[in-house]
Amino acid sequence: MRYPDLPQPVLFHPLKHHLGYIREFIQAQANASDDFLVAQLKTIGSSQLDLYLGDLSIHQIAEETILYLQKYQCLQPEPYRLYLTTGGAGYGLITLSDGSGWVLRWGVVEGRYVHLHPARYSQYTIRVKANLLKTAIAVSLAMKRTGIAEPDLWLVNQVRRQWLGLAPIPAILTSDTLLRLTSLLGSK
Repeated sequence: MRYPDLPQPVLFHPLKHHLGYIREFIQAQANASDDFLVAQLKTIGSSQLDLYLGDLSIHQIAEETILYLQKYQCLQPEPYRLYLTTGGAGYGLITLSDGSGWVLRWGVVEGRYVHLHPARYSQYTIRVKANLLKTAIAVSLAMKRTGIAEPDLWLVNQVRRQWLGLAPIPAILTSDTLLRLTSLLGSK
């Protein structure tokens, strides 16, 4: 799910970084096999990440990024690498049409060297722990499968153990953040 039909050379992980895509994933994949869901959720990792909440689609983000790089004549691999290393930072930062900031890095997947991430603390972006995001997605998928309207501790802990291989959350540690994030994933 790092580059679902996105134009090359863009490398982007929308299940990790794009709220709109995550919502679509939950709607489309609620009845997918457990093995598929576990494999997809595992790609999110376990560190902190930045999640884009804005209205630009993953395709608009990719296209605007490509247009930016074309404008500054750094869409080809070598000019792009030079762009990233100028100033010694090893990354670039661009602003898209909605005012959101995006970090450009060198991608290591062949043919996809423009690796995109939402910029930390950028407009329309929140910082989230990966295990919290995975739990919220898994809970949302389970709620969709079962028709449960509100998550409860039992459901949260079941998906954490069964799909994510994570420890259960004690009742006293049930997170408001998890409930808010689960609500955000389900709202449109």
